[in-house]
Amino acid sequence: MKVAIPVNRPREEGDYRVSSHFGKAFGFLIVDTRSGEKKFVENPRNALKLEHGAGKLIAQLFEREGVKAVLLKEIGRGAFGHLKMLGIEIYLIPAEVKEVDKALELFKEGKLPILDAPNEV
Repeated sequence: MKVAIPVNRPREEGDYRVSSHFGKAFGFLIVDTRSGEKKFVENPRNALKLEHGAGKLIAQLFEREGVKAVLLKEIGRGAFGHLKMLGIEIYLIPAEVKEVDKALELFKEGKLPILDAPNEV
């Protein structure tokens, strides 16, 4: 299964940390949980210099990449709706988790709850 995680700009090559907000993330790390293959994709919001409204573009990107689930900390109403319309599951990463590998570990162990409503503060 392919999952996507919003990430901040890496401090050094490949050192990605979980971004606190889905839509404002630097990009997304798409991980195949079976093979372990990781692929970074830039947030389309950055290329288009959008302040808001990139949720639909991100959801379409995930659909093209075969993403079935997103692991995140915070998401707004628009992006949440676009992901759900495409059948992409949304899982909540605890606030204290900063490392992508830890988030993946929790997901694989079934320890991340499904987010059933937007939680943007």
